[in-house]
Amino acid sequence: MSFRANDETVLNSVAELQAFVKGHERIHVVGRRSKTALHQVGADVVLADLSDMRGITEYQPQEYTLTVLAGARVSEIQTALRAEGQYLPFDPLFANRASIGGAVACNLSGSRRHRYGGIRDFILGAAVVDGLGRAFRVGGKVVKNAAGFDLSKFLVGSLGKYAIMTELTFKVFPDAPAFQGLRLRYDSLDEALNAVFRCNRSPQELDLLDFAPSDQGWSLLAGLAGFQDTLPQRAKQFVAMMREETALLDAMEVEDDGTLRDPLAGLTGNFLVKVVISPRQIPRFDALVRDMQRRYSAGGNVAWLATEDIGALKKILEAQQLPGIVLRGMVACPLIGKPLENALAARVKRVLDPQDKLV
Repeated sequence: MSFRANDETVLNSVAELQAFVKGHERIHVVGRRSKTALHQVGADVVLADLSDMRGITEYQPQEYTLTVLAGARVSEIQTALRAEGQYLPFDPLFANRASIGGAVACNLSGSRRHRYGGIRDFILGAAVVDGLGRAFRVGGKVVKNAAGFDLSKFLVGSLGKYAIMTELTFKVFPDAPAFQGLRLRYDSLDEALNAVFRCNRSPQELDLLDFAPSDQGWSLLAGLAGFQDTLPQRAKQFVAMMREETALLDAMEVEDDGTLRDPLAGLTGNFLVKVVISPRQIPRFDALVRDMQRRYSAGGNVAWLATEDIGALKKILEAQQLPGIVLRGMVACPLIGKPLENALAARVKRVLDPQDKLV
């Protein structure tokens, strides 16, 4: 155990974390601080830094399962998986800076989640320390597991308020050897959304399906993954279908430099916000945020926005009954818009953290 600041303790083991929880009244967990808006806490709160609890503890490529300590950097995990031709299909964000525990706690999946699903679809189990300092495991380490309430999935998006994750197990997939990006241009949001609906009915399985405003209308960003010898023909067939069945203006291949896959690329406002939405809610919502930088991801099920006026966005989300989480910028509370708390969450909180230590 070591100290980096008066109120911040770097913890190196589960035993140290247990003692820390038992010895303090108000605790907030930090990892690699890639999401600044989540760590603005009161003076009475001490910080538990888990960034030194890192590394892969168990990896079975043949079984497609991976177990890692929660403080492991996402990029380090991706490098180890890439060596075996595998990847995390939920495509965690802030890969070069974030810890895997932070990705789970904030439920931050990237654009490639479109094909197979988000973090909840791939987490198998977790080791945790609760608000009473008890250490235990939830879920399992194999793909086939017993039925019942899966607390590991409940921890996704919990922001560390129910229990502190120390180790996580995921199922992983073989990654495709090649990726083809496409940018399709449409004149309006309605036409781009119609194209999204057509893509969702297509036999082509897209790895990525995002859309965003551009200088000349709207851009639909699509990605196909597969074998290098078949990708060009698949891309050609996909563009031909979209040209025939949607109001496509033009299409171009996009170099695979990483920006196509990053829904946060180009969002430079002081505040960065994730909003959970549905494609059919987007036209009304977009009319209210048209002055903000934005990109709709995962086929229109997630909105990413950057703005200088968080107060205005907060009011819009409240009026539209949409939940949002602020990831960057100074805010009193990172959760804005429609409240996410429910009766089940309150019951789990009472069981795991009855003294309300974890904030």
